[in-house]
Amino acid sequence: MSSQTDYSKLIIGDPVKCIVRVKAPVNFQREDIKVMGTKDRNTVSITDANNRVLEEFDVQEAYGPEFNINQIFDNSVKRYLYPLVQGFSVSIFSFGSSGSGKSQTIEGNRKEAGLINLCADSLFTILEDKKHHTNQARTGNMQNYNFAVRCRFVEIIDEEVYDLFGRPGKNLQDTCHVVESIWEGPTIQNATWINVNNRAQVAEILASGVKSRNQSSNEFGRLASKATGMFTIELLQTSELDTMEQLVLISRMNFFDLPGSDILLDDPENIRIRQGSSLNKSIISLGGLMKDLSGKRNDYVLYETSVLTHLLKDALGGNSLTLGIFNIQNGDTRSSSLTLNFLKYARNIFNWPVVNDAKEIGLLKKYRAEVNSVKNNKLGNSMIGVDQSLMQNQLQLGKGQMYNDRGEVVELEKKLIENHLDKMRQADDKQRLANKLAELREKFNQIVREKGDLQGELIKVEEEKLEVSKALVELQIENTRLMEILQNDKYDNNNKLLNAENDLLAVNIREEKALKQIQELQDRLKDVVEDKRELEIEFVALKKNYISLNQTVEEEKLKNQNIGMELINMVNENKALHDEMNDIYKKSGNTSDENQKFINRIEKLDRENQEQREALVFAKAEIERLKTEMLKYDIQEQQHRLEMDQKKIDMEKGYIELTKEKQTEFNSLNQRQQQESKKIKDDKLYWESQKMELTHKNKLAQRKIAELEERIVEVQRNNDEITAESNKLLLQMDEMRSVYRQKLIQFTTELNRRDGAEKPTRIGYDMSAREELIRTYTEKEIELNEKLEQTKRQKSHISTELKALKNYARQLKYLAEDWAPIGVPLPEILIKSAPVNIDDAFTQNGGGGDQEEIDRLRRKNRKLEEDLKIMQDQLQNNVKSSSVDIQSRLMNEIQTLKGEPDILRRPGSSTANAEQLRRERNDLQEENRRLINMLKDNKKWDIYLLQRDNERLLKTVKEIENGGPVGPTSGGGDHQLRQKISYYEKTIKQMEKERSELMVRATMAEEQLNSMQEHLSKTTLDYQKKIVELKKSNARTGQPY
Repeated sequence: MSSQTDYSKLIIGDPVKCIVRVKAPVNFQREDIKVMGTKDRNTVSITDANNRVLEEFDVQEAYGPEFNINQIFDNSVKRYLYPLVQGFSVSIFSFGSSGSGKSQTIEGNRKEAGLINLCADSLFTILEDKKHHTNQARTGNMQNYNFAVRCRFVEIIDEEVYDLFGRPGKNLQDTCHVVESIWEGPTIQNATWINVNNRAQVAEILASGVKSRNQSSNEFGRLASKATGMFTIELLQTSELDTMEQLVLISRMNFFDLPGSDILLDDPENIRIRQGSSLNKSIISLGGLMKDLSGKRNDYVLYETSVLTHLLKDALGGNSLTLGIFNIQNGDTRSSSLTLNFLKYARNIFNWPVVNDAKEIGLLKKYRAEVNSVKNNKLGNSMIGVDQSLMQNQLQLGKGQMYNDRGEVVELEKKLIENHLDKMRQADDKQRLANKLAELREKFNQIVREKGDLQGELIKVEEEKLEVSKALVELQIENTRLMEILQNDKYDNNNKLLNAENDLLAVNIREEKALKQIQELQDRLKDVVEDKRELEIEFVALKKNYISLNQTVEEEKLKNQNIGMELINMVNENKALHDEMNDIYKKSGNTSDENQKFINRIEKLDRENQEQREALVFAKAEIERLKTEMLKYDIQEQQHRLEMDQKKIDMEKGYIELTKEKQTEFNSLNQRQQQESKKIKDDKLYWESQKMELTHKNKLAQRKIAELEERIVEVQRNNDEITAESNKLLLQMDEMRSVYRQKLIQFTTELNRRDGAEKPTRIGYDMSAREELIRTYTEKEIELNEKLEQTKRQKSHISTELKALKNYARQLKYLAEDWAPIGVPLPEILIKSAPVNIDDAFTQNGGGGDQEEIDRLRRKNRKLEEDLKIMQDQLQNNVKSSSVDIQSRLMNEIQTLKGEPDILRRPGSSTANAEQLRRERNDLQEENRRLINMLKDNKKWDIYLLQRDNERLLKTVKEIENGGPVGPTSGGGDHQLRQKISYYEKTIKQMEKERSELMVRATMAEEQLNSMQEHLSKTTLDYQKKIVELKKSNARTGQPY
C-alpha cells in the first residue's frame, strides 16, 4: 500500500503548457486588456471604460500586440520540435473567440507565416542537420539514418469530416470518418496523406488546403467560425544499430484551429434548440471535456461525445506534449474572460507522453486491442440479451439436463448465427445509407451553389425593386404636393366666397411660404452641388491613383528586377487609398441601418485588401527567399531554378489578375456606395419634408382648435349678453306697456268722472283723444323697435368687422411665429393672449371719457326727474279734482243713507240718478264695442287688451257708483252699508298706492331706456373710431385690410 502511494506521488504527468496572445487593436478600438509582469510570471488584466481592473489572471507566458508570430515561435513553440524528433507526439491548439486571431496564428496570412510553416521550416533544418551529422560522423550505434515526412489536412463542420487534400473526383464510399484503430488510436479513415520533402512543399499544400476550407454561410453566420481545422505532420525516422537491429520512431505534430468560443457564453440548451444539436457540438463538448479533465485526474472521461473530442484524446490527457495558445482581443471583455477561465482549466490537465518507438507502439496496440475486446464483449452481451440469459439458466440445471437438451442448444446457436447475419445486413444497410447520405450531401452542395446564384439574382431584383420604390416615392411626393396645392386652392376658393379680404391674406401668406420653400430648396440644391463637386474631386483623385497603379503594374512587367520596391510602392498607394476610403466612410456617417450594412461590407473589403497587402509582403519575402536559394544552389540545381522562375511568373500573373479583379470589385462597390449614399440622402430629404409637412399640419390644427375655442367662448359670451339684454328689454317693455296702459286708463277714467252730465256730448272728442294716445304709443313703439333693429344691425356689422380684425391679427401672429428664428424666444406680444373685447384693449385710454359720460347722464336724469315731478303734480291736481267730486258724492250718498235708512226700502227713490248712470253705462259699452271692432279690424291686439283692462276698471267704477255687489252680500241693513263704505275706502287707498307705484316704475323705465340708448350710441361711436384707427394704421404699414 505504501509503495502505491509513493508511485502516485512520483509519477506525475506533464501538464498542458498555456500561453496568451493579445491581438492588436483595429479600427481605433479601446485597449481594455493589459499585460504586465516578468519573464517567469505574467498578469493579464481586463479593464472597463474607466481603466478599472475587472479581472486579473496569472499566466506563465503572455504576448501583447507588439509581439509577432516569429517571436512567439522562437520563445515558446520551437522547443517542441526537439522532442518531436526524439519520438514524442506534439499537439498545438489555438483557442479563442471569433476574430481573435486563431487561424492567423496557426495558418498565417499573406503578411507573415503561421506556426505550421515556421515549424516545417525549422523541422526540416533539424532533420537535415541530424542526418548530416549521423551519416557523416557515424557516432554511437546508429547508422543509415533516414526520415520521411507526410502531411494531412482535414476540416470538421457539423460533425462531418472533410478532406482538404482530397481530389475532386473522390468516390463517395471514401468519405472520411473517425475510427478507433488499435495501431494509432483515434484516427481519420480515408484521409489523404501527402509526402513532402522540404518546407516549400509544405507551404504549397497548406495554401491549397486553406483555399479549400468552407467559406460559405448559413442563417446562423459564417461556417468558418464553427469549423475546426486539423493539420498533421507525421515524422517517420529509421536507422540501424550495430546489432543489425532496426530502430523506428513514429511521431506526429497536430495543429488544431478550434471553433470560436464565444458560443459558450450562451446556454447550451438554447443553442441546441436554435441552431441544432450538431452544428456547435464540437466546441460545447470540448468545453465540458476540459472542465472534466481539470477536476477529475483519476476518473474515466468520455471522449466520444463529438468528433473533435475524440481526435483530442491524445492531446488532452493522453500520449502527447500539448501547447495551448489562448487568443484574446480588445473590445470583447466577456469573451476574453471566458477564454482566460478555460486557460485555468487547461493548465490543470496532465498528459502522459512516451517515445513512440516500435516497442511502445506494439505495447499500446496490445492495450488498445484488449480495450476494444472488452467493449465488443460488452456490446455482444447487450445485443444477445435474453438469449444469453436463457442459456445461462439452462446451464444451471445441471450437466445431465444439458446433455439431454443438446437440441435446444443447437437452436440457440442458430439464433446466434441469425443475429450475426442481422448484424451483417445492418452493416450493409449502414453502408447503403452512407452512400445515400453522400449523394444527398452532393445534392446539398449543388443546392447551396444554386442558392448562391439565386441570391445573386435576388440582389439584382432587389436593386430593381429599390429603383421602382424610389420612383414610386417620387411619384407619391409629387402626388402629395399636387394634393396639397389642390387643398390649398379649395381652401382659398372657400375663403374667397366668405371674405375677399381673407382670400387676399391667404394668397400673400401662401406666396411667402412658397418663396421660403424655394429659398430652402435652392440652399439644399447648393449643398447637393457642393457635395457632388467634392465627390467628383475625390473620384478624379481615385482615378488618378488607379491610373498610377496601372502604370506601376506595367512598369513591374518591364522591370522584374525592381519588383520588390514597386510592390512596396503599390502597398503604400493602396494604403493611401485605404485612408481616403476611411475618410469617405467617416464623412458619410451612420445615417441609417442600410449605411451601416454598407460600412460592414466595406470593412470586409478592407480586411480583404489588408490580407492582399499582407500577401504582397509575404510574396515579396518568399521571392527574396527563393532568390537566396537560387543563388545558393545555382550550379547544382539549374532545373529547380527554372521551375521556381516559372512558378514566380505564374504567381505574378495570378497577382495581377487578382489585383484587376479586386480593383474592378472595388470600383463597383464604390459606385454602389455612391448610389446608396444618394438614396439615403433622398430618403433623408423625403422624411424631413414629411416631418415639416406633419409639423405644419399639426400647427395648423392646433391653431384651428384655438380659433374654434375662442369662437365658442365668444359665441357663448355673446349669447349670454344677448339673452340678458333681451330679458332686460322685455322686462322694460312690459313695464312701459303697463305704465302707459295705466296712464291711459287713469286719464280716461278721470275724464269720464270729471263731468258726468257732459259725458254723452264729449264721447267723440274723448274717443279721438284716446285714439290719438294709442296711435302715439304705437308710433313710439314702432320707432323704438326700428331703432333697436338698426342698433342690432350696427352691432352685428361691428362684430363682423371685429372678427375680421381678430382673424387678420391672428394670421399676422401665426406668420410671425412661423418666421421667427429657431432657438430665439418669442416677443411678449406673440406670447400673451388676445383681448376678449376691444374695450379691454382700450380701457386705460377710455376711462376718463366714460366717467364724463356717466356724469352727463346723471345730470340729464336729475333734469328728467324734475320734469316728471312737474307732470305728476299737474296730473295729480287734475285727478284730485275729479276724485274730490267722486268722494264728495260718495260721502253725501253715504251720509244720506246713514241719516235715512228707510229711504232705501221705499221704491222709486234715486230714480233720476240711476237712470243717468245707466245711460252713461250704455254709452260707454257702445263706445267700447265700437273701439273693439275698430281694434279687431286694425289687428292691434295690444291696444285691444288695453281696452279690456279699461273696461274692467270702468265696470268697477260703475259698480261703485251704482252701489252694486262689489263686496260681501250676505248681510243687510246698516251692517251691509258699513261693509260697503269700508270696502270703498280700501279700494280708494289701493288705487292711490298702485298709482304711485306705477309712476315710479314708469320713471325707472324711462331712465333705463335712455341709458340703454346712450350706451348703444356710445359703443357704436367707439367701434367706428377704432375701425377707422385700425384702417389708418394698416394704410400706414402698407398691409391689406
